[in-house]
Amino acid sequence: MQKIAVVSQKGGPGKTTTAVNLAAGLALGGADVLVVDVEPQAQAGTALGTRLDQATLNLSLGLKLQLAAQGMPATLEDIVIDRTEILTKWPNHGRLALLASEQRTMVNAQHILHAAGKERTHVLGELLETLEDDFDYAILDTPPAVEALNAVSLAASDYALTLCLPKHATVEGAVAMRATIKHLPGQAPQSKPKYLGTVLNMSKPVSEWKEEEIEVRDLLVDAGLLPFVTDIREDTRISRSYDSGVPSVVGFARHACGKRYAELLREVLFRMDAPESDWPIAPSASDVLDQKEGTVV
Repeated sequence: MQKIAVVSQKGGPGKTTTAVNLAAGLALGGADVLVVDVEPQAQAGTALGTRLDQATLNLSLGLKLQLAAQGMPATLEDIVIDRTEILTKWPNHGRLALLASEQRTMVNAQHILHAAGKERTHVLGELLETLEDDFDYAILDTPPAVEALNAVSLAASDYALTLCLPKHATVEGAVAMRATIKHLPGQAPQSKPKYLGTVLNMSKPVSEWKEEEIEVRDLLVDAGLLPFVTDIREDTRISRSYDSGVPSVVGFARHACGKRYAELLREVLFRMDAPESDWPIAPSASDVLDQKEGTVV
């Protein structure tokens, strides 16, 4: 099971929609995929049509993390929620499943993990090992900021990608997260996630670029954040997909937003297997604009 963490230091750049669309895209291609919701707000569950309540609280990943953080035995098989029904109208699909979150239990897990310190950074990784033979991929939707839940998510992952909006502040957050990923082996020696790059989310077409987006696109390249060639354009269908519990790559597969997530997934898979020197990188905005100006007759 290859584990990919979607991370950001700040809230709101689109971690959840990116995570569930990558996961659903993989499952559409025939893979068995697990979405791991490590976010106390439980947004990945909502994006997949699932919300835990008092009657289903026993299915919260937070309870398992609490047990593991306190050194008690725990496995995950009994809390996996199958969401493959989302894919039923598409042929040859794989399995799509969820480890769901719930705010109170996950916040309690956060406190216990914080108190336990670096000695318990490995607990989520060990829990996921109990499902190692059941899934091809696990996509981890993580909370914002560098905190205990974020640390255990990165420590459990083989790969990590960051998110930016066309806003200066989100670039600073992506730079900080890349530094965190780089220095993680020093804090958790068994953890060496491969940094895959940064996705620019809620972007505009070239004709609508404003000064800040131009500057952000240049910063992504200059700061070594290895931006993906495929950006995710602002599209109301993405928020509609979240509300409906069916990711855009499934519900709007033939529309621009679904196609962009599918193309982003192809880039992610390529970067997972190829050396960084072979990765196509998004050009800076300055290069794009210079090339556009040079083609004008």
